[in-house]
Amino acid sequence: MKKRSTIYLLLAMLLTLNAQAQEVITGLVRNRQVAEAQATRSLLAGTVMKAATAEEPVPLPFSDDFSTDTIFPSTARWSDMQAFINNTYSVRQLSAGIATLDCLDESGNLHQAASQSVFEADHLTSRAIDLAYQPSDSIFLSFFYEAGGIADKPEADDSLTLRFWAPGEEKWYSIWRTGGGVTDGFINVIIPVTDPKFLATGFRFMFTGYASLSGIASEPSQAGNADQWNIDHVYLDQGRSVHDTVLHDVALTLPQRSLVKEYEAMPWRHFRQAYLSAMSPVAAISYRNNDTIVRNVTRRVTITDMSNNAVVRDFNAGASNAEPLSDVVYDAPLLYTYNTTSSADTAQFRLTVSLITDDFDPKQNDTLNYIQRFSDYFAIDDGTSEAGYGINGQGSRNAMTALRFRSFLPDSVTALRICFNDAYDNANRRAFDIMVWADDNGRPGTLIGSTDGPVAANAGEINGFTTFMFDKPVRVTDNFWIGWRQDSETFLNVGLDMNTAHSGRHYYLLSGEWQESQAPGVIMMRPVMKGSGSPTSAEEGTLVNDLFTLYPNPTDGHVNLIPSERAPDDFIIEVISSTGASVMSLGKTEQPDLSSLASGSYFLLVKTREGRPLSLLRFIKVN
Repeated sequence: MKKRSTIYLLLAMLLTLNAQAQEVITGLVRNRQVAEAQATRSLLAGTVMKAATAEEPVPLPFSDDFSTDTIFPSTARWSDMQAFINNTYSVRQLSAGIATLDCLDESGNLHQAASQSVFEADHLTSRAIDLAYQPSDSIFLSFFYEAGGIADKPEADDSLTLRFWAPGEEKWYSIWRTGGGVTDGFINVIIPVTDPKFLATGFRFMFTGYASLSGIASEPSQAGNADQWNIDHVYLDQGRSVHDTVLHDVALTLPQRSLVKEYEAMPWRHFRQAYLSAMSPVAAISYRNNDTIVRNVTRRVTITDMSNNAVVRDFNAGASNAEPLSDVVYDAPLLYTYNTTSSADTAQFRLTVSLITDDFDPKQNDTLNYIQRFSDYFAIDDGTSEAGYGINGQGSRNAMTALRFRSFLPDSVTALRICFNDAYDNANRRAFDIMVWADDNGRPGTLIGSTDGPVAANAGEINGFTTFMFDKPVRVTDNFWIGWRQDSETFLNVGLDMNTAHSGRHYYLLSGEWQESQAPGVIMMRPVMKGSGSPTSAEEGTLVNDLFTLYPNPTDGHVNLIPSERAPDDFIIEVISSTGASVMSLGKTEQPDLSSLASGSYFLLVKTREGRPLSLLRFIKVN
C-alpha cells in the first residue's frame, strides 16, 4: 500500500477544470506579512482610534511618501490600516515605499464583502486635520496613483475615489474618481480645497478602492486578490497652486537586493567555499531624480556584521549628476566579500545604501537597508509573494514543476520549504509529492529523490514557508532541481515573487516534456541542506571523516592518505572541486598525485568500489 501523509493545501485557480492544462497565475487571498503581525496590528488599531478622537488635529503641512519599514500606514497621519505599505507592488515608484489598496482587509484576508460585483474594498483615511483657513490661502491636495503596478490591474468598472469630510455637517463628499483600465506608471493629481465646509478643524480625506472578483460564485477557488491601486506622495498644504506638481526630491526607489549573484540566501558553508565566484562585484543602487533640474547625488554603502554589530565595509560610492525626471541604476564597485569573526555556521549582514543630496531635499527616503542571510537553505526569491502560481486544467494530473539550484560542495537536500498561498474559503485542498532531479544540460534530468506526500509532522512556518521533509536525504552536487508532482488537475497555489526573474531556472512538465516556464517571476521554493556537507549514499552509508588522514594540507599536490585501523582494505578516490564538480578519479592509493590541479579548495572523497562514500576530506592546493 502506498504510504502517504496527505498534505492539505489551500488552493486557487483562474481557469475551469475543463480547460487545457497550462500554467496559471492568480492573485493572493491572504497577505501573510499583515496576518503575521496580528497582535501588533491590534495594538496599533487601539492607538489609532484613540488618536483620532482624543489627540489634537494634525497641522499643515500634511505629507507622506510611505517611506517606512512598517507595513502599516503611519498612525501620526492615518486613522485606518487597510492600506498595505510596501516596496514590491510597483517597479516604477517615485521613491521607496507606496500604499497599496487591494481586496485584502486590515487582517490580511479577503474583505468579507468581496464579490463578483463591484464592492467597496480598502480605505486610506487621514486623521483629523486642522484646516481652519480661508479660500484665499490656496490649499491644495496632491497625490500620485498607479493602477495595478506589477499585480492585477483594475477592470473598467472598478475605481479609485477620493472623498472629503465636512466636519460641521459630519458628512463625506465625493470629490474625485478614476476608473480602471490600462494605465502605465504613476499619474499626478492635484485638487484645490476651497469650499468653506471643508476649511475647518476636523477635516479629513479618504481614498477608497472599488474592486471585483471573478469566478467567486461559480468556483470560489478562482477568487484572489485583485484590482490593486498604488498611492504615493500625498501632500496637503497652503500657498500652493495648480501648477505645484513638481517633487523637489531625489529618492531611492527599488529595494536593495542580495550581494550574492544567484541567491538571496544560501548556506554559510557553501558561500565560504565559493565566495570568490558567488559574490557580486557591484552593489546596485536604484534612485530617481523627481525634480525638473539636474541634481548632484553622492552614494554611500555600509555593510555591518550583525553577529557583533561591527561595520566591516563602509565606502563612498562616488557622485554624479542625475538628469531631471530620470531613473538611475548605479553599480557601485564592491571590492568586498562577506566575512565574519563569528564561529557560528550561520551569518547575517546588514547592507545599508544611502544618498547624500542637497540640504533642501527630503531625507526620509534616502536610506534603505537589506539583511543578507546565510543559513541552511538556498533562496532565489525575495521572501514576498505578489501572486500565486500553479498548473491547472485537463491533463495536468501528475504535472511537475522544478526550480534549479547549484550546490557549491557535495551536500544533501533534507527538505523543501515552500510558500503556499491561501485560497478563498478553503475552497480546494490537494496532496502533492516533493522531488529532486539531477541536471541534464539545463533541464531536469534523472529523478534522484522523492517523498510521497511530504512528511510535515515537525514542520513549522518560517516567514510563510512550510518545511516538508524527505524520507531520506538526497545527495546533490553542482546543479540540481527541486519541485513537486501534483496529484490532481487543480493547481497547487505556490507563492510567486514577481520582483525576481527566474532566468531560465524554472521548468514544468506536461505530456512528458519539460518546458521553460513563462511565469513573470520566480516560485517561492527553497531547498534545505544537510548542514554537515556529508552526502548520503543510496545504501544509506554514513561518512566517517576520521577513517583517513590527509597531509600535508595545504599541499603542492604530493600528499599522503593514511588509513586508520577501521578503514577498509579496498577503496577508490574521487576529487571534487569547491563547486561540486568531479575533477579527478583514482584507484586505491595512499599517495595520490594531485599536482595537476589548479590552486584552490577541493574535497577528496574516499569510496568503496561499489561507490558508497566513506570519508570526505577537504584540502587546499597551492602552487
